[in-house]
Amino acid sequence: MKNKDMTTAMKNSISSVLETMFFLSLDFSDDIDILELWDTGKDPVIAAKLSFSGPLSGYAVFCIPKKSALSITADFMGKDEQEISDDQINETVKEIINMIIGNTFSMYDPDVVFDLGVPELVGFHDSIKGLPDSEKSFSVVIETLENYMAFQMNFINA
Repeated sequence: MKNKDMTTAMKNSISSVLETMFFLSLDFSDDIDILELWDTGKDPVIAAKLSFSGPLSGYAVFCIPKKSALSITADFMGKDEQEISDDQINETVKEIINMIIGNTFSMYDPDVVFDLGVPELVGFHDSIKGLPDSEKSFSVVIETLENYMAFQMNFINA
């Protein structure tokens, strides 16, 4: 696996999905540790995990502050933030990871089939790991006007 190619596919997918579906202006921040992005005591972070299998197997985690997830859910649904439930926020976060990872694999290799699991919410600190083996994992940090979001992809058979 070429991490650079997968990272490029993921960044292109993130741009495509978040800018098109959620009208977010974004940039990528390199060399930022995901664990240092947020003060989770002050601003809770929602983390969604999606497993995948195929020529590459593993899982991806998408992390977003709840405040940002509320804002994009309300904008996406055309409602005021006060009208949005926690379930709607959670479903939006799970759909974001589903769209981005599916699109990432299509961009990485359109001729290969990957099977995606069902997105699930997970604990932020339990799901994000350090990146000791750069051949088997990488992260992408997204900077928006409001806050940061992040993806981490971990491979079991890379």
